[in-house]
Formats: sequence, C-alpha cells, structure tokens
Amino acid sequence: MPTLEQKLQILPQRPGVYLFKNASGEVLYVGKAKNLKNRIRSYFVKNADHAARTVLLISLIKDLNYIIVSSETESLMLENNLIKQYQPRFNVRLRDDKNYQFIKIDYDFEIPQIYTARRIEKGGQARYFGPYTSGSSVKQTLKLMKRIFQICSNKTVSSKPCFYYHLGRCPGVCIGKISLEAYRRTLREIEQFLNHRRAEVLKTLKQQMQQAAQKKQFEKAAGFRDKIRSLISIWERQKIIFTKRFNSDYFSLFSGSNNETIVNLFMIREGKLINQESFEVLDTQDATPGVILESFLKQYYLDASDVPREIVIRYPLPGKTELERWLKTRILIPRRGKKIQLLALGEENAKDYYQKTFASFESVLIDLQKFLHLPGLPKRIEAYDISNIQGFLPAGSMIVFENGQAKKSEYRKFKIRREGGPNDFAMIQEILERRFAHLETPKKTWPRPDLIIIDGGKGQLNAALQVQRRKNSNIPIIGLAKRLEEIFLPGLKQSLLLAPNSRTLFLLQRIRDEAHRFAITFYRGRHQREQTRSRLDDIPGVGSVTRKKLLKKFGSPAAIRKSSLEALAKEIGMKMAQKIKENL
Repeated sequence: MPTLEQKLQILPQRPGVYLFKNASGEVLYVGKAKNLKNRIRSYFVKNADHAARTVLLISLIKDLNYIIVSSETESLMLENNLIKQYQPRFNVRLRDDKNYQFIKIDYDFEIPQIYTARRIEKGGQARYFGPYTSGSSVKQTLKLMKRIFQICSNKTVSSKPCFYYHLGRCPGVCIGKISLEAYRRTLREIEQFLNHRRAEVLKTLKQQMQQAAQKKQFEKAAGFRDKIRSLISIWERQKIIFTKRFNSDYFSLFSGSNNETIVNLFMIREGKLINQESFEVLDTQDATPGVILESFLKQYYLDASDVPREIVIRYPLPGKTELERWLKTRILIPRRGKKIQLLALGEENAKDYYQKTFASFESVLIDLQKFLHLPGLPKRIEAYDISNIQGFLPAGSMIVFENGQAKKSEYRKFKIRREGGPNDFAMIQEILERRFAHLETPKKTWPRPDLIIIDGGKGQLNAALQVQRRKNSNIPIIGLAKRLEEIFLPGLKQSLLLAPNSRTLFLLQRIRDEAHRFAITFYRGRHQREQTRSRLDDIPGVGSVTRKKLLKKFGSPAAIRKSSLEALAKEIGMKMAQKIKENL
C-alpha cells in the first residue's frame, strides 16, 4: 500500500473530497477542495501558520483517502454525507440527527401515512419536513394537521373504516368513499402547509370551496370554508416582524466554554415569525464563528425541507458564494436596522438555551469533580447494574451520561455468559471485562469514560477495582449503594454521604436509577421471551415457520411427541419428522 508521503506526491488536480485518518484507520477529518492536490498539500507545508486545532490534527494524520467529483456542488454534498457517516472529531458538526425529528409523509403505502421519524431514509417516495428540535412542537403540528385536514390511519383500502373515520376526520378513502387521487390532493395541501406556503394553501382551498359551491355541494364547501377560517385564525396569532411579506431564516450563535455552540434559528415566513429552533453544534473549539456557521448551514440544509429566499447571518462565511449557488438563495450580513436587532435577539435565545442545557450541568459536574477529587471534569459518566433472580437469565446494563444528559444511543446491554449460581460480584466483573475490551480495540468505538459508577456497595466496588487493576486502567470508579445513598471510594473504609438536597446527589441518583431501569427492562424482556419459548426452539433446523405449523396442527410439544412419525411427515416431510422425533 502507498505510504502517506507517496500519496501526497500523486494527488490529482481535480475537485473532490478528502479524508484524513489516524494510525488505526479512524477518520479524523473530512474536507472538500476545488483542487485536491493544492488543498491537501497545504496542510503539510513547513512553518505554515496553522491554528492549534489544525496543528493537532496534522500530528495525528497517518493516512488519507480522496474521492474525485465532477463539481463543487457535488463535493459539498458528498462532504456532508461523509461527515454524517463518520462523525469525525475534527469537523464542526451538528449533533447526531437522532436528537431531531422530522414529519414524514410516506407514499410507499397504498394509502399514504403521516408520522414522525428520527432519520431520513434514502430511497422510496417519502417526503420529510423539518428538522424539529422540540418533540412537543412536532406533536402540536401533527395534532393541528389532523384537526384541519382529514387524514386516514389505514394503510390499505378495506371494508373496515379507520379510527379517524368514526371521528369524522377521515374522508373515507379507506373504504372507497373518495378516490386515492382525491386523497393525494389533500396530502399536497398538507405538504404546502408544512412548507409554510400559506398563500398556496389558501388559494387551493378557496378554489375547492368555489368548485363545490358551483356544483351545489354546500356541505363540502362549508368544510373547505371552515378549514380556511381555522388556518387564518392560527396564522393571525403569529407575531408580525416585517411589513413586507418575504421569507427568510435568521441564524445566530452562542459558544460556551465546553466545546459546544448553540445555533438559534428564527424562521420568518411572509413577514411573520412562525418558528424558533435551537441546535447543538459539537467540536467547535478554536473554530471561528464563520466556520461554525458555514459547517452548520451545509449540514442543516442538506436535510431541511424548506429553503427561503434569503438567509441572514452576522458573520462572513469562507464559502459564501458556493453555498449560495448550491442553495439557490441569498446570504445577507446586515450592519444595522431591524435585521441586526433580530440577530441579536437570536443570540440571547442561544445563550439562554446554552445556560439551561449545559451551564447548570457544568456547575454540578464541577462540584462532583471536587467531591470525588477527580483528575478532570466527568463529562462522560458510565453506570453499570445487574438484574437477575437467583442467577436465572442474568442481564447487565451500561448507561451513558454526557454533560449531565442521558446519551441513549450509547447504552449497552449484556447477556451474562458465566455459568453457576447467583454471584453479583462475578457478573459485574464480566461486564466490565467486556466493556474494557472496547478500549483496547484499534477503532475504540466506545469512548473512554471520565467516571464509572457501580450500583452497589463496597463488595461490588472491590470486584470492579480488580478488573481495573488487571486492565491497568486509571479510570475513576465509585460505588453507590441505594439503601442510605452511600458513596464508596477506592481506598476509603468509610462511605461518604452528600446532603439530601444536593444537586450532585440528585445527578448520581438519576444516573444510578437509569442504569437499574435499563437493566431490569432488559431482564424482563429476556424472561418473558424465555417463558414463551417452545421445546421445538432447541431442535437444530426447526425455524419459526415449522414450529408454528406444528403447534397449530398438534397443539403442544407433548402432543407432537405422542403423534406418529407418519402424521408428522405428512406436515413437514420425513427427514424433518425423524429429526424432531429423535430430539423430543
């Protein structure tokens, strides 16, 4: 394989996307370039005046890959897709999109469905609207749509009407009262509504009302009239920002002290403020406001369903012209007037969100660091718990809190493999052995924790410390016993107690209780599945189809055992029948 130096010598002078990697193959940074050769080699020029963040990146680069593309726009889209895929730690990036919601209109069913989604899936005929940072705002929007527009909950046309038909909120497409094409026209109105195209929605509804009235379908016309009135009533309550009816997005930002930046969005449509969202942007240390905003805008508009005629920001962007060409919009940087005031208000909102979300947690983490004498701020905390009854189907859990908030995407479940009777100490050791193994892999897919909490007292803590010593680890570990909320530290005979109203204690309790909840939920699921297992599940080659067929015919494994070989062979063939008879 060519070395890094050899690859630098043969770089093409073409537009493309490049990926820098470390010695273990982890993608550190994804970038794009008009000229791959000039851009990549600029990182390795001696005595170049690089920022501290870039200097650190360069010191870790051991390999690179690149992809040639045909245009700058193509490189921009590919760059953002790769950032989403690899989540490189040296890229400024939007927090994982599982934290945001979209409204999805799914046209892949016979009767299209509307529901929420966390991810945009490629392929298919679905349309996505968002992203929304607030789950409550998504629920309110869906509730409003179901009240104003008639939506069917059945996925196929059948003889049975759906639930909403009985409430008078479905036009009857599920039972053939209206055609699928007519229902799709309603969905197009909903799309316009979700894209904030008010004029088009009202124009369509007024035309439908007039057509119904001309045909003397007065009840139908009254329905359109009520929709129009409801929409106008809702829109009139929204705050008027500008007298001119133009569409724009205002982006403001506030950067905190813990490598996080909050971007505030004010969405203006037809001169009115219709929505406000706050987005978390990661790994912004040493990045300028312009770089942060540009990275955010590219990632946001890659998924956003609605691009306005203008985007208003405070800071100049390095790739402003290219971004305008891709989005087919204008990017404005006002210097005075109402627009700059609105940006300043957005900064206040971003600061308020940061303080509510991170600053309060940061002070608690500082208190925790002082109380436990930790070497650093415990930004990533992992907690472990065991759940079993007399050693039957034991299960373990690992939950993760980052910056005082649960990070459920990194929770892990453990099926305890050891055999023998109940032994909580040995079970704790097993799951910690398996967890520490992920610190030793080249990719290190499970990040290193700053603190480990074991649910239990001195015995559980000592069991965990034995694993720590075997693995030669210096990760701090504590035990938290539930009875008196005692905190056990390595090397201390006596437990420590926090004040009952301490915010630090509340955080520890919350983390410990979440680990217990996750462990017992996993255990109950395993226990329930085990109780519904059949003796047939233990026979090699017997799948779910064969099992269901036999149980439907004979009723139980006992009845199958008593039946003749010929009767079994009639259902599943002689070879399989002989195997089942032998095993039962």
